[in-house]
Amino acid sequence: MDLKKELFKLGLNIDVFASDDRSYVTLSGLEKNLEKGVELLEHVLANAQPDETALPGLVADIRKSRQDQLKNKGALLNGGLVSFAKYGPVSPSNDILSNEQLAALKPQELVDRIHALTGYKHKVFYYGRKGADEVAALMARLHKTPAVLKDYPAERKYPELPTTANSVLFAEYDMVQTEMVLSSKAGPFDVEKLPYASLFNEYFGSGLSSIVFQEIREAKALAYGASASYTSPAKKQDAHYVRAFIGTQADKLPDAIDAMLKLMNDMPIADAQFEGAKTSALKVIASTRITKENIYWQWDAAQRRGLDQDVRKYNYERIPKITLPDLKTFFDKEIKGKPYTYCVIGKESAMDMQALEKLGPVRKLSKKELFGYDEEK
Repeated sequence: MDLKKELFKLGLNIDVFASDDRSYVTLSGLEKNLEKGVELLEHVLANAQPDETALPGLVADIRKSRQDQLKNKGALLNGGLVSFAKYGPVSPSNDILSNEQLAALKPQELVDRIHALTGYKHKVFYYGRKGADEVAALMARLHKTPAVLKDYPAERKYPELPTTANSVLFAEYDMVQTEMVLSSKAGPFDVEKLPYASLFNEYFGSGLSSIVFQEIREAKALAYGASASYTSPAKKQDAHYVRAFIGTQADKLPDAIDAMLKLMNDMPIADAQFEGAKTSALKVIASTRITKENIYWQWDAAQRRGLDQDVRKYNYERIPKITLPDLKTFFDKEIKGKPYTYCVIGKESAMDMQALEKLGPVRKLSKKELFGYDEEK
């Protein structure tokens, strides 16, 4: 509480965030109090003390958020099933501390990790009015690190599985409708695919005027939601994916799947719609402004893809030159004829399971298999 009061008085804030492969510690607030803020942050990192009363509350909050996640259909479909389709039984979604392991944690274990944080190789990013030399001198004076920094701990590997044949993953969820994601691994990351992916998504798969939405929802009324996309990874070692979504009544699912597969194997040609999609894709790029600290994060994102330029510039220069026959060629090479892992949630008693079995072998998965924990009784 004393730390919070001090930060409040100084107009500063300290945030901590951990992603799948990075940890962030952020100091933000009034520029004039930067030095005092760095001193406070360094003090916390070096001198944090275990709190026997705080840890049980933290564990209870984590367990509560897990229970909330089990009730979230989006988390079940996109976080659980799609992750299982991508990685198999062990994935970032379920390779976590069990509830039993959480309960066994000791405050000192966590504090030791905080103390060790600055002993690993890390980057310091600054955005503000001070010059680079001034900030570098400030950090050299206040940011305490060992003479030799440790390498990062060994990274956990989650290999992306190839999609070699049709299969179905099913998870029970108490709902009137049913929802499905079709997922297929495409080729490795390739910057030359990005403008085609952007244009394809605009023309074919997303938005109210897209081919998929117009055909499946508007023309045939087979679904309340329908989309398709050619996704691009955030890291150069990962793959592109072909994905499609269907949200519909359980009894309409077979017809909706049939309509989607026809589209995913034979791209309709609509010149006016294509020109509208091209204009829309360019407008999105032209209207997006990257400013302030986001300039750095966009550069960092490009680096993670192995790029040294703004991908928006790359797309903006190439999209006008893409013709509808060019996009059809991309479609035929990258999307047509793909096998899929069909990820399905819904009420099994209302589902036509025989229709699912016609798509491929059906595997029913529990929430414990998908998330690494189950509903608490």
